[in-house]
Amino acid sequence: MSIRRTIRWTALLLATLLVNGCDGKPLQTQPKTLVIGMDGVQLQHYEQLGDDTNLRKRLLYGKAYAGGINGRASEQATVSGPGWVTLLSGVWANKHQVVSNSEALRITPRFPSLFKRLRDALPNAYLASVINWSPINTAFLLVDAQGNNVRESGLSDAQVTARTLQILGNTPADFTFIQLDEPDQAGHAGGFGPAYQLALREADQRLGLLLDKVEERANEHPQEDWLVIVCTDHGRDEQGSGHGGVTEQEKTVFIASNKPLNEELNQPSIPEDNPGPNNLYGYAAQVSLAPTVLRHMGLDLRPEWMLDGTPLLGATGVRKARAIESEGKLLWNSDSQGTVTIHKNGQVVANVQAFLQQWTDPEGMRQANDYVLELDETPVAVRTRPASTH
Repeated sequence: MSIRRTIRWTALLLATLLVNGCDGKPLQTQPKTLVIGMDGVQLQHYEQLGDDTNLRKRLLYGKAYAGGINGRASEQATVSGPGWVTLLSGVWANKHQVVSNSEALRITPRFPSLFKRLRDALPNAYLASVINWSPINTAFLLVDAQGNNVRESGLSDAQVTARTLQILGNTPADFTFIQLDEPDQAGHAGGFGPAYQLALREADQRLGLLLDKVEERANEHPQEDWLVIVCTDHGRDEQGSGHGGVTEQEKTVFIASNKPLNEELNQPSIPEDNPGPNNLYGYAAQVSLAPTVLRHMGLDLRPEWMLDGTPLLGATGVRKARAIESEGKLLWNSDSQGTVTIHKNGQVVANVQAFLQQWTDPEGMRQANDYVLELDETPVAVRTRPASTH
């Protein structure tokens, strides 16, 4: 056998031992997650950078929507406070109560962020939040993320990236959330234009550095199972200088991943009764990020958490769960032959064949209620508001 072949076989044996252990049994994988938030990124302008971006070359991504459903209980402003807290909690602002950018607001303890849920479930996990736009850490999640190992705020995007590379290189880095703010700053300063495109290009270059580091670490620690998600909190108005409204452009965001995700992201499912502008509500929603991370990190999704999002890994459960209060009706999209268990305010009230795609509450929806629809061990929630009496 040649020396080169001997070296190759030795390397293969060592890699096998690392993954399987000396006794040949597979080692338990260690889930790790990095969420990279890019503030105020308009997807179509990111795509205009061309094919030579880390987003296009190295990740799988799909369109998603922010701001809840216009005119329904979940509607929220397309601004950063509600957007980031929705991404990190898996519920809309009518639950987490961060309804604006007011720094007096705090996430509702009843609907905590990923930091609190992961700390409670994994007491020894290494959790980090490194951000440019300070209120995420210093206001909205001030109490919620007190258990983080790292919580740093007010850094430049370059500093956020450098600090994250240190965390990825020198700590267990079980769950890391970072926020890059300079694309949003460029948009506010000059709208869409060369400066905004440059900010997007620089954010993409920083993404590349982070992906390189994750790949390096994964090669060194093959038992680690890395999920990287890239997302944004809101789109922008027609000029690119503002946001906060309910236009299609302001509500259009994206979710990208280093892993193949399920049909909720890559196969739109249109709610026919309310498809949204250009069928936007057929795409994934911001609320999908948190249940996706929780599932990857090994946690079972629980009905009592009342998460509004459909996870993008594993079973979707029902899709596009929604309510028409005036008709007392829950609707969803599914062709499953399974059974949907329906919870109302914490109590099981019905079991319905999933393919029927609807259930009418015999008591109506004259009051606000919390419903959870559970299929394939995947719960998704809908909070209603009182049906109009007019």
